[in-house]
Amino acid sequence: MKKLWVILLAGCALVVSQGFRNVAADDEGTQGIPLRKLAGTYSATVQGSFFLCFVNAPPFPLAKCGSPGSIGVPLSFLEVGVATHDAEGNACATLTETVADLPVDISPPFVAVRHSVGRVSSYDPTTGTGDGSVTSYAGGQCHGSTFDSTGATVVSTGTFHFAASNRGKRVDEVATSLTDPVGAVGDFSASVTELRE
Repeated sequence: MKKLWVILLAGCALVVSQGFRNVAADDEGTQGIPLRKLAGTYSATVQGSFFLCFVNAPPFPLAKCGSPGSIGVPLSFLEVGVATHDAEGNACATLTETVADLPVDISPPFVAVRHSVGRVSSYDPTTGTGDGSVTSYAGGQCHGSTFDSTGATVVSTGTFHFAASNRGKRVDEVATSLTDPVGAVGDFSASVTELRE
């Protein structure tokens, strides 16, 4: 059953990967951090928790929260990996994640690798803040900031809000929405920290 949770969790970490798209045609004269300055490779740490719904009968498939016969469990997750952003606004992240029951118990956490692809929808270089969308996948692979979707399955989509600091060397994010093909995610909380040397 944890395997199903991890597939869905790929979306919880939806916030880890964001693609930065320059929404201003010319940011040379702006104060703050131009979006193009956020291009590069970052270490990424994602953490949070979410409520996952599934059918209360073997093989325990994911179910829309609140649907007849569905139950849910609270889960926590932690992910680390690398996110690469290019100057054209594309990004791809490869993350290793662990998913555990809440409260933690004797069962071991589930561990998996996933990929997230994102794009910024709005950005204010003066404040270094913006919003974007992300799609998470089981399978496929990142090649720098681009994603090879061969063998990949979309497991979740979402949106995030972010703030850049330290002249673009740090980006903090928070998930603002999360959906999956079934509607199996209830409440959630997820944050991301990306650091570039």
